[in-house]
Amino acid sequence: MDILIGLHKEGKTVILMTHDPKIAEYAHRTITLEDGRIVES
Repeated sequence: MDILIGLHKEGKTVILMTHDPKIAEYAHRTITLEDGRIVES
């Protein structure tokens, strides 16, 4: 996560898919998918 946070601080866009809610807490924006479709953004 430190590497991804560092990239974000440099202005890079980071896209990460996870099933771990603790990792998702780092996100500034989350999009929830269900069966390949967006159900919440």
